[in-house]
Amino acid sequence: MSLQKYIVPVALMALGTVASAQSSVNVYGVIDLAVGSFEPSAKTDVRTTKVDGNQMTTSFIGFKGVEDLGGGLKAGFVLESFLRPDTGASGRFGSSDPFWSRAANLYVQGDFGTVTVGRQINLLYLNVISYNPFGGAFGLSPAVRLTFDGSWGNDKGDSGWSNAVSYSTPNLSGFSATVSAQAGETTDKSQRSSYAVLARYASGPFSVGGAWQTVRSAQAPKAAFAEGQTQTFGMAGASYDAGFAKFFAQYGQIENSGFSNGARIATTLWQLGTSVPVTTAGKVLASYGLSKEKPVEGGTTPRTSHGIFTLAYNHNLSKRTDTYVAYMLDNEKLAGFNKGHSYVVGLRHAF
Repeated sequence: MSLQKYIVPVALMALGTVASAQSSVNVYGVIDLAVGSFEPSAKTDVRTTKVDGNQMTTSFIGFKGVEDLGGGLKAGFVLESFLRPDTGASGRFGSSDPFWSRAANLYVQGDFGTVTVGRQINLLYLNVISYNPFGGAFGLSPAVRLTFDGSWGNDKGDSGWSNAVSYSTPNLSGFSATVSAQAGETTDKSQRSSYAVLARYASGPFSVGGAWQTVRSAQAPKAAFAEGQTQTFGMAGASYDAGFAKFFAQYGQIENSGFSNGARIATTLWQLGTSVPVTTAGKVLASYGLSKEKPVEGGTTPRTSHGIFTLAYNHNLSKRTDTYVAYMLDNEKLAGFNKGHSYVVGLRHAF
């Protein structure tokens, strides 16, 4: 039995002891399971019928707590671990995923804002999930699949940043902003520091936001950078709730520098979506995203476009449990590629 298998149960027992002594410590999470027929765009028939997790939400268990320090100051912690409920395994992708890969940080909060240290959500990813009707659905959201999904997206970082320090402003009449830095932490300078900024303004039914990052290092499960490699990624989004429907829009660009062969590409992408309530408990979700790639600096990747359309119905069974059905069309326009059609039925429970 691995050392992690001993450490994790002991850690959870310790957290449970703390929770019994401090009412400010909470245990929470989401379990998402689905049954479906999945077919990505490809040259050959790759359809699979399976029970799979994490189509609408990447399942996780979390622990968080906060302490009042007095004088308007608070200190807190967040520990969150991804899991795959179809198999019972931890993480999103296997052994390459750290156990506390969703979050592992401490923060101090006051009238000045919030300072957070440790593994935390990536600001560009936060902006992507805020302005599309499927949120952070790695399985079904066109916006997420075309950016942060390791199989299709061209982002070379991760949805979470390790070794990070961030500062978030308080809400200033609807405006808020966050800056973040991720330390490279290698003596040979191959993994250099990365930086990100997020700004957002919300007023009534309208919200607009933008994020930009320069990534010069990466941790597992993404591949480490070589010396001189840099990726810049910027994306803007907006949403408007008209009552009868909520509308979403996004536009972004990804530029790679210092990479070779197929990674010497530039990417532009956009997404349009809507969420339409049709009953007091149900809503229709629709989103279309398109990513366009072109080679730069002598790159070998052919010009191509990748479009994904998802249509779903989401129905609340209670305040914490909902079910969904979805259809996804995946169309990557490469030579010999066929369109992929996926059909999914899922159940999600928050606790």
